[in-house]
Amino acid sequence: MNYPYRFRTRLQPEELKERFEETPHEYIIMVGGGSPYGSRVGQGSWTGTVYYLGYIDLTDGRRVEGKRIFSWTLTDAEFDERLYAQLFQEGIKYRIRALPVKKGDGFCVLELLGTVRKMPYLDGLWKEYLTPVYMHSELFGELELNKRYEYFSCRFSWLGTDIEVSFNTDEEENEKCLANLENFCRDCERRDSEIRDYAAQELTYLANEWRDDDHLDETITEEDFKRRLKISSIEMSADGYYTVWFDDDGMFAGHSIQVCGHDMGAPDYAELAG
Repeated sequence: MNYPYRFRTRLQPEELKERFEETPHEYIIMVGGGSPYGSRVGQGSWTGTVYYLGYIDLTDGRRVEGKRIFSWTLTDAEFDERLYAQLFQEGIKYRIRALPVKKGDGFCVLELLGTVRKMPYLDGLWKEYLTPVYMHSELFGELELNKRYEYFSCRFSWLGTDIEVSFNTDEEENEKCLANLENFCRDCERRDSEIRDYAAQELTYLANEWRDDDHLDETITEEDFKRRLKISSIEMSADGYYTVWFDDDGMFAGHSIQVCGHDMGAPDYAELAG
C-alpha cells in the first residue's frame, strides 16, 4: 500500500464546515472489532467502512476507547478492487489525518498516513479485545462472548439435537436475557411441540407451493412438515422476544425457517429467511 492515501468525501463544503472543525488533527487508531466492508449509500456512491477499538489524538493528546466505525467514499473502481479491505486490517494501528467532529466523538478522515508499530495504550485495547469473556450458567455452563458481533452463545442439547443458544450482549440486561433463555430451554419438550405446531400451521401450504415438478404428487402434510424441521439455534432477548431457527430439509430450497414469539409466550410469527 502506498501512503499517503487521500480519502474522498461526498460532503459538501458547507456540510463539512457545519459538522467538523476546520483544523485537521492527526490520530492513531487501533483497527479491530469486525471486518471492513463496502456498501452503496442509496443510489449514490459506494462507501468503505471499518471498525476500530479506540484512538489517540496526537494533536491534543486525547485518548478514546470503545468499538466504533468510520466510513469514507469509494469510487466504482475502488469498490471493484475491494480497496476498503486493503486499506485497513484488524490488529494493526494506522496513523490518519482527519477533521474532528464539533459535537460528540468522531472525525472526517482526510488521509491515511501509514502504520504504527508500537503504542502501548492501543496495543492494550487489542489485547483486551482478544481476551475471551465468559458468562456462567447452571444450565448451559460457560457462554462465550462473541466480541465481533456482540452476543453470548454456547452449545446446548435440545431434545438430543446439538444447537446454538445465544443472546445479544447488554451489560444491564445480560442476567435477564440469560434467565429467559434458561427458562425457555428447561421447558424444551413443550416449547418444541408448540413451535413445530405453529410453524406447520403457518407454512405447510407454502411448502406445497414450493414443490418442484418431480414431486407435485407428493403432498406435504402438517405432520410431515413438523417431522422434517430440524432445529438449529435459539436467540433470546431481555424482554422475552425469541427466535427459533430451523433447517428446512429441502422443502424451501435450503432457506431457513424462523419462528418468533413475544414476552416468552406462544409463537406468533413464522417466515422463511436466508
